[in-house]
Amino acid sequence: MAPIYSPSKEIDQIVLNLVTKRDDLFGGVEADMIVSGLRVDKPAPAKQKDVLKIEGIRGSKTLLTEKKYLIHGYASMWSKLNMEKKVAHVANMLKRIAVPTNEELAKLAEKSQDFEWGKLRKPDVTDWRTFIQELGVGWADDDTEIPNLAESKKVAV
Repeated sequence: MAPIYSPSKEIDQIVLNLVTKRDDLFGGVEADMIVSGLRVDKPAPAKQKDVLKIEGIRGSKTLLTEKKYLIHGYASMWSKLNMEKKVAHVANMLKRIAVPTNEELAKLAEKSQDFEWGKLRKPDVTDWRTFIQELGVGWADDDTEIPNLAESKKVAV
């Protein structure tokens, strides 16, 4: 049987809040580029570590949707989180979106090419250094308290 996903208005709202309120962190990302859903037909497997995953939508898949990114996970894991953790997990996904720099756009323009949305950056320690420094190594652990990234301008992940 095929997995059953339900659209997540909560994730969509968090995305909108983050890209609107934290342009300093997610400038260039537009909320309407992203679609989200949670798997509701079964609980997450015990070995599942990531609450959310993000996939780029490129190539022939663009025939199915105008969206450029898909954020998805298991409803069973998502529902156990407090709001601060939910915001941090969504921010962690948004941080993976490859946003073109002005230099990249200029080089593409010289070649009469456009930037292809749907690309993701691979997580590496250098890119996530400030995220880890600001929230702590165990930011995703159940017993860790973290600030709400959409509300706390002093946190610069």
